[in-house]
Amino acid sequence: MRIGVLGINFKSAEIGIREYVSKACQKKLSRLSEVSRKYACVVLSTCNRTEIFFSAPDLAEAHSELLNLLKEEIPVPFEHKLYAYFGYDCFVHLAQVTSGLDSAILVESEIQRQVKLAYEQTLLHYSLPSSMHYLFQKSLKLGKEIRSSLSFSQSQVTIAKILFEASQHLLKSLRDLSLLFIGNSEINRRIMAYFKRRGVDKITLCTRSLFSAHAMAEKEGWKLLSWEKLSQWKDYPLVICASNAPHYIVSSLGEEIEGTRLVFDLGVPRNVDPSLSRHPKLTLINMEQLGEMIASRQSKNAMDINRAESIIQRGVYRYVQSFHQKENRVIACA
Repeated sequence: MRIGVLGINFKSAEIGIREYVSKACQKKLSRLSEVSRKYACVVLSTCNRTEIFFSAPDLAEAHSELLNLLKEEIPVPFEHKLYAYFGYDCFVHLAQVTSGLDSAILVESEIQRQVKLAYEQTLLHYSLPSSMHYLFQKSLKLGKEIRSSLSFSQSQVTIAKILFEASQHLLKSLRDLSLLFIGNSEINRRIMAYFKRRGVDKITLCTRSLFSAHAMAEKEGWKLLSWEKLSQWKDYPLVICASNAPHYIVSSLGEEIEGTRLVFDLGVPRNVDPSLSRHPKLTLINMEQLGEMIASRQSKNAMDINRAESIIQRGVYRYVQSFHQKENRVIACA
């Protein structure tokens, strides 16, 4: 199969390098770019990874061109932080990603949705070769198989749960505090729902599009804050940022703040200027630090991990054999 992936994730690089790669992909490999169409690229970009899946007759040539494009935008050495897989190994990698075995939170379900969305959104802009359709469709199928056939204790660990417990530890009781969520993203909506289930009622959402969030906010009892009033973030003791903005949207304290402030930055690229972490009354926790918290909480079930990897290896081998058989039949009939 003439498929490949070039990527970076939370295990291979620190957040600063991942930011550079994410921004470079946004600029050079949008779904409207010539190179993306040329190599049928599907770019998977999440808070923990940026990966470019591609197809070409000459995978080495495609890999080289994609790498050179990134180099044009990234001013620091980064190549040694990337990984690349081709053919069968690329298939295994995407199946592991889709199943959640390669996630900070083991077998998380969110990555399945993110992979599917990246694939489907790409199809709205240009066609993909049969090998790419096969890669994504079968990897998504294997991801579902892993979750339905195995029960991981780690699946109970979620970002929302970690954030809630960390906030309780640092700020004590949350029930009487006003919380601000910046960005009407899927991850923020999940976290807000979790906090509400835990008895936190004073929730405000700041978003660019108040209209799109109005019905949900009315149903859940959340307040809305217009994007133009984002500077009011400093009035909230707890702020959670998860916006897709390509630059810092929280970068200045302005006047002195009263009381302790806790800010979680879930964006990659980061939403919050990291220099704010030096303020004596502000605690800033980004995705890299959050990943360390998650890793310390997860007790790995080696037996289930090995079983899941065996399922993936057998499944990919079976699918690749089937794909080649279909290709051979087409050639024979031509």
